[in-house]
Parts: sequence; structure tokens; C-alpha cells
Amino acid sequence: MRIAIAGKGGTGKTTISGTLARILARQGRRVLAIDADTTPNLAVTLGIPPATAQAMMELPRNMMERQQQEDGTTKTVFTANSDDIISNYSAPGPDGIRLLVMGKVNHGGAG
Repeated sequence: MRIAIAGKGGTGKTTISGTLARILARQGRRVLAIDADTTPNLAVTLGIPPATAQAMMELPRNMMERQQQEDGTTKTVFTANSDDIISNYSAPGPDGIRLLVMGKVNHGGAG
């Protein structure tokens, strides 16, 4: 199952994401929470200690590549094995959740 939460700023996306992740994990599901926000705060909502959150490495941009599809759309894919990415770049959270932070937009056109 994959769930994405999107919407305008300040509408509670991070709160909903963190709560939903904790509920699903407590039900025994494997949960990988991915914070793709330009101001990543999902660690706080998940209950990950601030020191752990600050020590997390953001996923390097060279681990993602844009690929042109036959229908003219663009798709972003990982250039490394997903298990390696999770083990090297995610942090453990309560209830067995893993958190991955995608990184911030550093300049226009970077997002």
C-alpha cells in the first residue's frame, strides 16, 4: 500500500501523515514514512528524538534520476537499490517506523 498526503501549506499534512503512519505501524504494517516537504518536520510528529532527526542524512539528489517516458511524461526513479537507500538513509522511529527525508529545495527549478 502507498499513501501520499498533499495539499496547501498549513493544512495539517504532516500531522495527518505522522498519525496515519503510527496507526498503521501499530496494526503491524511495515511503514516507511517519506518526508518530501521543503521544511521537513515529520520526525517530530512521529516522535523521533530531535538529536536523531538532526543527525539524519538527506537523500542525495544523485540517488534520483528523471526519466522520459514513452507517453512524454517524466518519471523520477531511484538510481540505487531501495533496500540500500532505506538502510543507509532512514532513521528508526517508534512502532517500527522508518523515516526517510528527501531533502530541501535549494534553488528554483530544483523541486
